[in-house]
Amino acid sequence: MAKRLIKYTVLIIIITCLYCAHKGPPLYVDRIDPAIKKATPINDHQIILYFSEELDTLNNNSENFIIHTMQDTLKIFTANPGNTLDQILLITEKMKPSEYEIDGKVFDKSGRMGIFKTHFLGSTKPDTIAPWLTHYSKGLHFRNFYIEFSEPVDTLSFKYYVFPKRAMLAKWQYLKNVSLVAINESDSFNYDTTYYLYIKEIQDLCGNPAQPFITTITPDTIYNPLFIKGKVMLNDTVVPCGTALIEREKILGISFVNRGEFLFEVRDSLKYLVHVFYQNFYGADSVSTSQIYNIIRLNPGALNLDSLLN
Repeated sequence: MAKRLIKYTVLIIIITCLYCAHKGPPLYVDRIDPAIKKATPINDHQIILYFSEELDTLNNNSENFIIHTMQDTLKIFTANPGNTLDQILLITEKMKPSEYEIDGKVFDKSGRMGIFKTHFLGSTKPDTIAPWLTHYSKGLHFRNFYIEFSEPVDTLSFKYYVFPKRAMLAKWQYLKNVSLVAINESDSFNYDTTYYLYIKEIQDLCGNPAQPFITTITPDTIYNPLFIKGKVMLNDTVVPCGTALIEREKILGISFVNRGEFLFEVRDSLKYLVHVFYQNFYGADSVSTSQIYNIIRLNPGALNLDSLLN
């Protein structure tokens, strides 16, 4: 009798454990809508919205918000993710020192929609900080250039060059991120080639200009580039800065001159022609990887950089 009772007890325990193991913890259900905590202008073009929880930023766009006074509506250019996932950065036209009401809707990570309304005082503080690059493509494996700026920019002010020259299309996202893609198949990037991107001009929505920038990419996965180094002299003095172009029948690359030196990545040891521009001075000479000293001497010259770029 005792043995039968023990077997029965053990069976009950096993069944109970199996049932508990398959049941698992209860699923969490988000029943709280995201709510606005505050709206804070950074300057006369930017407002940060703070929310009670992390948001699905892919579902939040400028059409979800309206900013207005009793008299007029403030145009919103774009809605960007903020510094953290519970923030949204709105880029607007220039504000007035007036009280604004903002109405909008956002979505949290669970897809719940929060409808909100709040007020803030418009800022007259000007934006004086120039945009800079926070991320960019460089080196192997790239078939397109991709650039991220620190803030939204005036896309109409974007002036750039790709060498060897290709017809490219600029695709923007949030007015901050841009991808340069070939317009057609014949302009696609080839293997065994280094491509240079020169951003000559770009400014933010307040007109603050960014510094010119150069980066290089190649579709190659394995490659052994050669490098041409050179020095730029004005009389007996090394120039502090400038811009150099490398050419063989056409412009193949661009480099900044830094403390009198330039550097180019090439694929063979044959001769190239390098042009250097510094203020109102110009110089050109043949260069190659086999030459120990590639020295470019400058003279007063009428030729300017844009005449070769365009």
